[in-house]
Amino acid sequence: MTAFPFQRIAIVGLGLMGGSLALALRALGYTGVLQGAGGSAADLELAQAAQGPYGAVFDALCESPAQLPLGTVDLLILAVPPAALPAYFALAAEKLPSTATVTDLASVKANLVAQGEALLGARYLSSHPLIGAEQHGFAAAHAELYRDYRCVLCQGSVTDLEVDERLTQFWTALGAEVLHLDVATHDSALAATSHLPHLLAFAYLDLLGDEPDLALLAGGGLRDFSRIAASDPHLWTDILWQNRAAVRARLLRLQERLAQLDEALAGEDPAPVLTSLSRGKEARSRFRFPSS
Repeated sequence: MTAFPFQRIAIVGLGLMGGSLALALRALGYTGVLQGAGGSAADLELAQAAQGPYGAVFDALCESPAQLPLGTVDLLILAVPPAALPAYFALAAEKLPSTATVTDLASVKANLVAQGEALLGARYLSSHPLIGAEQHGFAAAHAELYRDYRCVLCQGSVTDLEVDERLTQFWTALGAEVLHLDVATHDSALAATSHLPHLLAFAYLDLLGDEPDLALLAGGGLRDFSRIAASDPHLWTDILWQNRAAVRARLLRLQERLAQLDEALAGEDPAPVLTSLSRGKEARSRFRFPSS
């Protein structure tokens, strides 16, 4: 049975990420107390009915995170959109015992890590499991989402080695390869590998939306390219806005590369186009994608 370093866990946010995390914990044999809160009425109803190998996934569920008995938990996981984090940092600072650890799953860190540390000190260490999907809500949650992936622990200005060690053990027990990055490095990297790709997919499908007749002429290529444009626009507006400086820097570099391709396509020699496409194919082969 997998050994987890926390025995009383509360998850705030019962959508895809938080719900899948709860299911994965139980699927891996977690026998500690697991509480959940937040999400829609439908999320709560599905979470209430969710079953693990040994019974109900959650020991307790509340509509409002403020109703959770936070004075008893030893790990609080905030699986909520980035813009919602500051309010929950304040709630944790008010109600959690001083020995409890707090983490979040947000895709962007920006000023959020500093805000969390200001209220919670070194017991807060931000996490980012590099997984996800275009679906949202507990209805889309599944334990296999947390399989064969990497999780970034995002270091701010304060570090507690014991908190770091316990969260590293926690994510490793959940099947992750754990990496450590500072906030700026994390946000720059994720702007390149996640945030800008989402912006491009949304923007291109917005463009195609001007020509409704094209909807009958799409093949597998557009389906694969556009999958992430089915994600939650509210969540991604939040992420892109919080990380807009890094996204704009990556967008500028892409515009320069696209201008080079446009110039090549306007010329008489296809060789520069072939060179760029070949480099792109070779680069993709070096990426390690999660299996889910």
